[in-house]
Amino acid sequence: MHGQGRDPSAEVRARLREQMEAIEARGRAGGAGQPGADAGADAAEDAFRKIERLACMREQSSSALRSRLVREGFPEGAACAAVERAVACGLVDDRRYADVLVRSRLAQGRGRRGIEAELAAVGIDAEEAARLVGEAAGASGAGDGQDEIERALELLERRPPHAKNLRQAAYRRLVQKGYGSSVAASAARLWCEQQEAGSR
Repeated sequence: MHGQGRDPSAEVRARLREQMEAIEARGRAGGAGQPGADAGADAAEDAFRKIERLACMREQSSSALRSRLVREGFPEGAACAAVERAVACGLVDDRRYADVLVRSRLAQGRGRRGIEAELAAVGIDAEEAARLVGEAAGASGAGDGQDEIERALELLERRPPHAKNLRQAAYRRLVQKGYGSSVAASAARLWCEQQEAGSR
């Protein structure tokens, strides 16, 4: 028998509880060489591996990556360390990301104002965004206001609006695509005039 009423399973549970508490206390202390420090390094390494996988699929901005890592459960410090490491080794480059995004959006027929707002939303400085859009628009032949109106007209030709009030619908579509109000108004007016002349 077990002797004077001692429950061996209770003793085992008590010892396990003490060991778990000691492990948790060391983890909270987070001292160098202890399990808590290793967990932080492991989290930063795991976050960097995640960045590698994401960057292989497409360009990423540093602030969007940092937010995504935190949202997916990585500690803020690990996410920041991993992004800094990715930037340092050239895996992530905000300027390269912005250049790819601007060229892609211009090819899709998006307006300058919308592209600049999208860049600002991912942490690219507003002045830098305007400069990048201007450079890319100039390189693609879409640099000045007249070129922007031409691109807006091309967009309306490719995807004409269908509504009773065509001018209003054209204006709305262009503003939704990121064109400024003056460009959208001019392009909508010109496009409607072309439609009316073609229907006569």
